[in-house]
Amino acid sequence: MAARTDVQKQDALVDYAALESGSFVFDPDLPISKHSVFGDESWNWSDTNNPRLNTTQASKLRINWKEMTADIPARNFRRACKGKYQSFAPILPPEMVEDLKRAFFILAFFPSVLRGKRRRQNKPITTVYAIKHTANFLSHAFLKSLEANAHSQLQTLGDITLSQVQAAIATYPYSCHPVKGVLMMLAEENIQKNLKHGRLQWGTIDIKHLRWPPKKEIEGIETLPDQLFAFLSNKSSELVSEFLRLLGRTPKDPVLAEQQRASTIRNWPLFKEMFESYICRRDVIRMSGAAAASVHTYKFVKRFSIFPKALWEFLFDVHCAAQTLVLLYTGMRFSETCGIRVGCLIQRSGVTLMKSSVIKHTASNMPIDEDEWIAIDAVEDAVLALEELSRCNFNPFLFSNFETVKNGKRPRPLSNGGLTSRLNHYLVRIDTKGDWSNWQLSPHQYRHGLINQLARAEVGIPYITRQLKHYYSTVLERTFRIAPTSTIYGKQAQMLVANATGLHALKRAKLEIARDLYAEGGVFAGGGAKLHVERTEGFFRGIGLEGKAREQYIEKLAETGGGPIRTGVGFCMRNHVDPRKLKEAPPPCIGDLNCNPHTCVYSVVPESRKSEVIARYRNAAKQLVAPDQSHLTSHWQKELDAYSAMLQQLGIDPHHLPSSTINPDTVARVLAGN
Repeated sequence: MAARTDVQKQDALVDYAALESGSFVFDPDLPISKHSVFGDESWNWSDTNNPRLNTTQASKLRINWKEMTADIPARNFRRACKGKYQSFAPILPPEMVEDLKRAFFILAFFPSVLRGKRRRQNKPITTVYAIKHTANFLSHAFLKSLEANAHSQLQTLGDITLSQVQAAIATYPYSCHPVKGVLMMLAEENIQKNLKHGRLQWGTIDIKHLRWPPKKEIEGIETLPDQLFAFLSNKSSELVSEFLRLLGRTPKDPVLAEQQRASTIRNWPLFKEMFESYICRRDVIRMSGAAAASVHTYKFVKRFSIFPKALWEFLFDVHCAAQTLVLLYTGMRFSETCGIRVGCLIQRSGVTLMKSSVIKHTASNMPIDEDEWIAIDAVEDAVLALEELSRCNFNPFLFSNFETVKNGKRPRPLSNGGLTSRLNHYLVRIDTKGDWSNWQLSPHQYRHGLINQLARAEVGIPYITRQLKHYYSTVLERTFRIAPTSTIYGKQAQMLVANATGLHALKRAKLEIARDLYAEGGVFAGGGAKLHVERTEGFFRGIGLEGKAREQYIEKLAETGGGPIRTGVGFCMRNHVDPRKLKEAPPPCIGDLNCNPHTCVYSVVPESRKSEVIARYRNAAKQLVAPDQSHLTSHWQKELDAYSAMLQQLGIDPHHLPSSTINPDTVARVLAGN
């Protein structure tokens, strides 16, 4: 945003003074947005030139004051009151609408004149959301008064009594939570001074102490299970890697490149020519319609011996796979994916970054270049694939569907519902065994899945909040540079204690660990597996807890913390605090930091860590036959035998391992943030 001139600053000071004295003139020509002024019947914040607003649904950026203004006989108002689960068409007297316009103008453009309000302006989508909820609630109160008296005297906001507000709260069929704060805002002194039709009969304290229904607990979004996270990651990586290699490119992710050499790639030796021909086909369809592609189909089949449909199916899967990888390893919200376009990758200080267009709690008119995400190798591969595929659908938005944008039509990203449908369709296509046929994916699950993986890896709240864009401007201190690792992990920790996302993620992770270690019927590996089961079951039998009562106890245990310490693939269950026990049996691992999970009687590896055991088993097998490790043959043989024994403890045959395990190298790079 351009800096204000001295004249503009002086005008703003005059406006503030007028609002505080109640003498502000609400001129009909006051600008609201590029399209609207105060006196318009509709306020419209849409802006095709603003990438932050261009991807938002039109209904979330517009408010139609005329539609909610009562201009029909009062006896017909009742028809606006719908059933509990139907849409609600608000109807209000023109006097109420006029004063709501004044109040929300102040809230939107002069928030600092309100007590306790932050100084930044609200985003248009936030303002529209608040207006709609408030209009619905006040309309409900108005309609209820008509039911009692067809000649209701409620004409202005000042006519509504506190008892009528309480009665409306008791019967309102929707959530009252978004309304409470706005009603308190309406009662602010600097709002009441500027209402055209008189003051309200209640104040902020009155609204605060009404009997409000408890805020409904938001059902937690079910996070991606480890196995599903791994399955989506591995399958998507394979598809993206294969696509890039068919184009003659080496994937950025070295592990994927190595895996692909050993796997079977499609027998399409002329893939680059095939791909270019297919792009031409899509262009023909774009300009002239599907019927015009019949000649191309004949030539395509004759030259490449496959139908275009077969190539479309592969490219469609790659398109979905690449979008999946971006979601899995960035934790982006749906609204943030909408802003990713061709050319979003940039380099800074040797780090690859991806530009998006939205940061939560950030103004909508900020430069788009300020939103940056670290792109690990797998994500960079995914973006490169999406950029190539954007040539097929002629859409610069990387999170779009795979349909061709018709000539003359404006490209658009996927909607939230469209992305959800696409993710589930993709899962059905790749889950050939039907292992996840009952699972319903949503974009936010990927975000929660990444939070869960990071929290369980104990990277700490600072890294989590940095990764999820809840702490961006403070960490970077407005320098727009990559924060050093020391800043992410240590220096800012005390400022992140109140971060809800980080705390909730950490709480979930601690609860999962507690359940892994103490839930009924747990399976364990490691030198302390048998002793741990005996102690755990003996403890719960001793206090008489089982079933649901045991689960509740474990939840409390997770909240208060516990003794387990993360050590490699498992946990150390030894009490490292009690001086007496430490004296009786000093642990050898403390002095030389040598933890042996294979034999130590305090080491426990729960079943949830089996993917890590598998990864280490495979690494030991690889190193055992590596020429440069021949001098360590005995060491790697012991490692292989130890992890083989642990897998057998977990009921897994080391010679028939499942393929859907999270690649530890890929995850390591995510956690390292490079």
